[in-house]
Amino acid sequence: MINEFGSIGIDGRLIEKEGIELIEINNGSIFCSCLKGSFVKALIELSKSDIDLLLIENSGMADPSNMHQILDELKNKTYRSLNYKGAVCIVDSVNFLKLVRVLAPVQNQIASSNFIIINKIDKADQSMVMEIEKKIHGINLSAFIYKTIYSEVPIPVLEEKLIDNGYLGETSNRTSNRPATYSLESDEIFMEEKIKKFIQIIENYSFRIKGFMKKSNNGWWQVDVVDGDVKIFEAEPGIKDILTTSKLAIVGKNTAGFKKEILNAWESVFDKKPMIYNDFDGCQINIQKKRRSSHEFKTVSIRCSL
Repeated sequence: MINEFGSIGIDGRLIEKEGIELIEINNGSIFCSCLKGSFVKALIELSKSDIDLLLIENSGMADPSNMHQILDELKNKTYRSLNYKGAVCIVDSVNFLKLVRVLAPVQNQIASSNFIIINKIDKADQSMVMEIEKKIHGINLSAFIYKTIYSEVPIPVLEEKLIDNGYLGETSNRTSNRPATYSLESDEIFMEEKIKKFIQIIENYSFRIKGFMKKSNNGWWQVDVVDGDVKIFEAEPGIKDILTTSKLAIVGKNTAGFKKEILNAWESVFDKKPMIYNDFDGCQINIQKKRRSSHEFKTVSIRCSL
């Protein structure tokens, strides 16, 4: 199950092309009142199936403090019992110390997890990694910390150390404090230099930018931007079988004038105006079965009014 803040499921497209069964719940946090009901219903429906293990990747802006409250709501409602194994939190060495000071969801992700991965340690010096460890244990003294590159963790370590730490709190994810989130679609062909120029204009206003932009009739750019770390590279060939138009999701640092900033930047760089969706608007549920190779599976996208 994949949860993204934007209405366009970017990570879901990457999983989908591998033929892996997935459910998407997008356009908000599954721990917020706007999507919590859909999350609960999805878990009840999944309990009818014969799956042994459900992995839930929530949005990087999600606050899972109320996970146990949600599990309590599920008691006597599921068709099979659910055994919650706990939460894994992946910490970005480059950006963590900046974000943890200003974002309550980041602090609460640490508090809610007992297994914490400090990732990208090759991009941080030893003193920074030590400061990150100190900050993590200041929030969650009992957390197990594993330092790595590319989030690689041996399965036996995960099985031994991952437990439910029982953390219970109130989620900070509310409609009132949700960051501005916009999704853009376009049928234009994009040059890498122009994409970089667009990102340079808006990245100071954005927490996150990600998506796929059409390179040519047979190729796609994958765009991934986190707090100044800009990556633009050729997407894997299978993406062309899933996408027909370019899709870009942008999570802003504030709501005031953010849409205007995006459109002004776009029109100063690119030729065609995009379709732009304010992810606060609309309510739409799409359910459809798809087939990849020999696998048939169902994707569920949810857009919800806030």
